[in-house]
Amino acid sequence: MASTSYALDTAPVVTAPAVTAPAAAPTDAVTTIEAHYRELVDLTAKVLQKNFLKSVGKTQTFDGSLSIKKPGKLRLEYTNGQIIVIDGKEAWFYSKKSAQAVRRTFKDFEQANIPVAFLLGAGAIREDFEVSLPEADHPLMLDLVPRRKGAAMKKLRLLSDATGRIVQMIIFDRSGNTSDIRFSEVQEGVGLDDALFRFKVPKGTEVIEQ
Repeated sequence: MASTSYALDTAPVVTAPAVTAPAAAPTDAVTTIEAHYRELVDLTAKVLQKNFLKSVGKTQTFDGSLSIKKPGKLRLEYTNGQIIVIDGKEAWFYSKKSAQAVRRTFKDFEQANIPVAFLLGAGAIREDFEVSLPEADHPLMLDLVPRRKGAAMKKLRLLSDATGRIVQMIIFDRSGNTSDIRFSEVQEGVGLDDALFRFKVPKGTEVIEQ
């Protein structure tokens, strides 16, 4: 019902009811994110990652630095001595503590099980995921469910800023584990050298082929 107020001459003044803006559709946020990452060439960022392991009820926290370059190149260095490098065809997983490096070839980034690698394909979200808006009051938060049957990832939750830049992602796997990854100090279009994405095996490291 419209509210009524009175001026000094007691003539009624009718105030129109407030107009509520329509809720944002998930496609609005997806379009913005896809446009942002479709134009992206490379980026660097700081990463804070929290992995919750349901089987033991514990959370592991990692932090490090991320470098990404299209097409298909990634380098993730954690402060605990672990390094992941993708050159577009194969991935290296190195642990300084165990002095081991695993070399693995793969068909896609999900198969490689490297959550941050999602950013390399964020320019085409709707091709691979069903998208929904989990909370109407948070139009920049999206839930993505893989279209492919048997995918290791059960759901991916994204939070972006108004420009379409992803600032947080939470991966839910089918075993009840989650990986919460937050990005900060993001720099885009920095002109990264391809040499950064070629892994050099440290002397004395055992190489395991998979």
